[in-house]
Amino acid sequence: MIPFKKYSDVANKVAKKLKLSKDKALQLIVKAQQKGYDPLKWQRNLSLLTTMTAEYQPKEEGIEERIMTIPQKLQQMQHYWDNLDHMASDERKKKNMQMRFGIRNIKLDPRNKRKILSFEEDRDYKDEYKKFQSSKKMRKYRAELNKYNRDKGTYGNGDGKDASHKKGKIVGMEDQSVNRGRAEKSRLVGSKRK
Repeated sequence: MIPFKKYSDVANKVAKKLKLSKDKALQLIVKAQQKGYDPLKWQRNLSLLTTMTAEYQPKEEGIEERIMTIPQKLQQMQHYWDNLDHMASDERKKKNMQMRFGIRNIKLDPRNKRKILSFEEDRDYKDEYKKFQSSKKMRKYRAELNKYNRDKGTYGNGDGKDASHKKGKIVGMEDQSVNRGRAEKSRLVGSKRK
């Protein structure tokens, strides 16, 4: 018989490791125990627990989350703008909108100061990294460039030069502004990257 304290500790560790709620982790441990696995040796059976988590993940069939289009976002922000304190100045409203929603450079209609024409959203760098830079191919590519730069003795010296690729091969050092500004496939019209 396992004391509840140890059982609870194991559930907390499993929940943290597998990124589940504590309740789901408890259910998972009970299920593993019913199959004959010792809950105190959960680290040995981690692969089994990971496969079993699929049963406890919520299955949302038919629910498809949509991303708002630009006009929809504009309409939503206009709604929030209108509901802000009417006595507040436009600058104060802009600051409030930036703090709450991460939008900046709000452009108002010159004729009708109460209407938002456009705004910019803060970039989500983690999301961009996940989409474009986290693949094995891109990590290998960056590591190759960094290694070349280190071998040349110019890595991190602030000389403003980058190792440059042309047709898949490193051709030498080039100014950062030229190298990073080149219109590669991902920056051309029709690319998935935005």
